[in-house]
Amino acid sequence: MPPFLLAMPVLSTLAGGLLALRLRSSLQLLIALSVGLLLGAAFLDLLPEAIALQTGAGGSVAGICGVTLLSFLFFVFAQGLLDLWIEHVGTGARHRAWGRIGGGLLIAHSFRDGMAIGLSYAASHPAGYVVAIGIAAHDIGDGVNTVLLSTRGERAGRIDYLFLAADALAPLAGGLLTIWFHLSTQGSAMLLAIAAGFFLHMVASELLPQLREGRSLRLSFAFAILAGALLIYLATRLIT
Repeated sequence: MPPFLLAMPVLSTLAGGLLALRLRSSLQLLIALSVGLLLGAAFLDLLPEAIALQTGAGGSVAGICGVTLLSFLFFVFAQGLLDLWIEHVGTGARHRAWGRIGGGLLIAHSFRDGMAIGLSYAASHPAGYVVAIGIAAHDIGDGVNTVLLSTRGERAGRIDYLFLAADALAPLAGGLLTIWFHLSTQGSAMLLAIAAGFFLHMVASELLPQLREGRSLRLSFAFAILAGALLIYLATRLIT
């Protein structure tokens, strides 16, 4: 497999993360963009892929939707417990803790993206190129989301840069791992459904409430959300 196929998502993730760091002063618009990216990733990328994997393995669509719902409810319940603890340590820790959970899931998703590139190229060289290009476009949004979720709009620290570096290198590691091992079909479907549930939780509980605090640029927020979802849609069309 040509090395540049795995280098493309690495570079695009770094580009997205650096863009988020560069435009930190436009936090509200970046949060709106992140809403669109996460919604698009959940409904246009993660869930359709999870359903396809599950049904291909003889499972049901209801099973995947159930896992997504349970994932959403689990994180709602966990957030309630975390909020009780946070009352004693301050709100900043709450935002960072949830953001880094989301960043961890994005890293896991990026790892699986690398596996998808490796497996696609092994099956068909042209398919490998198409999947790599689509994932590279998708990973620009992953880089933005990793920085926004990890920093929660605050100044980036060392650990936030480490999250971005880990997310950028995850596709490379996943692609190299396909030489020896790959996830089972049902395991991949469950992972994608859990990630979709968490992304929906982040949008409903964290990101949209922050946008409601703003007093201007409402139309700009709507366009940014639409742009984020459209970016995911275009990326998924490239993959398929």
